[in-house]
Amino acid sequence: MTKSLYRESGGDETLVLVGDATIDRLPGFTAILNQTGENFARFLTRYVEGALVAVDNFQGCRLADLNDKLDAPGKIYVFRCAANDFSVVISVDSVFRSLVFELLLGSGVIEAGDDRPPTRIEDRIIGYSVARLVGGMAEAFSSLAQLHFEREASLEGAGVFALGARATVVAYVKMTLSCGDHKGQIVLALPRSALDPFRTVLSRLPSADGKASDEKWAEKLYNSVVQTEVKAEVRIEARGFTLGDIARLEVGDVLKLPIAPSDPIRVVAEDRTLFWCTLGQKDGMYTVRLEEFSDSRESFIESMLGV
Repeated sequence: MTKSLYRESGGDETLVLVGDATIDRLPGFTAILNQTGENFARFLTRYVEGALVAVDNFQGCRLADLNDKLDAPGKIYVFRCAANDFSVVISVDSVFRSLVFELLLGSGVIEAGDDRPPTRIEDRIIGYSVARLVGGMAEAFSSLAQLHFEREASLEGAGVFALGARATVVAYVKMTLSCGDHKGQIVLALPRSALDPFRTVLSRLPSADGKASDEKWAEKLYNSVVQTEVKAEVRIEARGFTLGDIARLEVGDVLKLPIAPSDPIRVVAEDRTLFWCTLGQKDGMYTVRLEEFSDSRESFIESMLGV
């Protein structure tokens, strides 16, 4: 059951009630979803002009009800945020599949969608576009937390129930991708529990400067962010290979890397170089010695901590 509460100013906010499960008014979450749609539309403009993404008001229901609401989805994609322990489900219809496939390939010829399973190349291209949609949501969330999503194709056979049991309460939103006379449908859903850590700030309208006025909440958020798990990679990069060299590789081949053991290597997180290091060995394990800071290290940490 959906109710609208009308304020004296004439605006309205949506209150979604599902039995004993409630998703509060979250104008901050509405703003994030709108920004997600804008980010996705901006991504599509790299390939075609005139693509528009319309975002409906988010709603709440149980997974069993959401499954009944979906009209023969063309494909369901599941993305997992391991650090925050929740998943996001994206359902796209056959028109969206055909539309995105043609737009990204730049053919400009869009055929009517059908309900057949996507081919492998279609799945990769459409999955890439859906990943950019989810990445746009992570970007919209960046003022609250650094979210990193990875596709979990092994869970997609479960459909929306990849999010949990039938009684799980979820927030979902419908988006419409329009280009010319074609309109594709997207449904994005995530568990209500994923929003719980941010409920206080999401219940407020975003301020003009984007800063929280509640100092205790800001301190609590800061303490949560500094505990956010960050994936760091040690990279040894070798250049000079051609695409043909890579295509001819077979199992058992030995690659001669055009680098010396003393050449500096990088420690990278979130695609930013944090340190330059030298490679070594100790107690039967590889080690890296941090030799110097990268110029982007300080700005990366400041961005992560919001200082």
